[in-house]
Amino acid sequence: MIPLEYAKAIYEIAEEEKKVDLFNEYFVSINNTLSDDFIALLKTPTIEKSEKRNIINKVYKSIDNTFRDFLIVLVDNDRIDMFKDIGHQYRKLVRLNKNIVRIDIFSAKELSNKQMDNIVPALEAKYEGKELEIKNFVNPSLIGGIQVIANGESIDISLKSTLERLKESLQ
Repeated sequence: MIPLEYAKAIYEIAEEEKKVDLFNEYFVSINNTLSDDFIALLKTPTIEKSEKRNIINKVYKSIDNTFRDFLIVLVDNDRIDMFKDIGHQYRKLVRLNKNIVRIDIFSAKELSNKQMDNIVPALEAKYEGKELEIKNFVNPSLIGGIQVIANGESIDISLKSTLERLKESLQ
């Protein structure tokens, strides 16, 4: 719950300042570079908060002041270790407010353009009027078929799940 509350707070500020996309980019880029060692440093109780603020100001001197202040709030409240979860919740809010549905398609091997062209119309019909953000991920543990996850809703049409359901029904 805490990451969602922080995400809502920074999202509201981003909307007010018309920086929703910019902050989304910051979440992605910082998330990709934020190491466990750096988080541990910022959570070290023996380092004064003022010194931690200085570290944030130096490391992130080139980013927007509001977002940098947000990072300082996280450090001051000992929540910097939640940054990745907050970013995840923020991106969910962005998609929700922009009417975007994120769809992850898992398959045993990468789907061809032709295969994607067969899948996309069905998804467009299911999520009519919404923008779709579709990504294909390879999951070798799927024996065949695909697994589709959209907005937390899983539509599993893989052979493995079919076999598992069959096995359960026989027991």
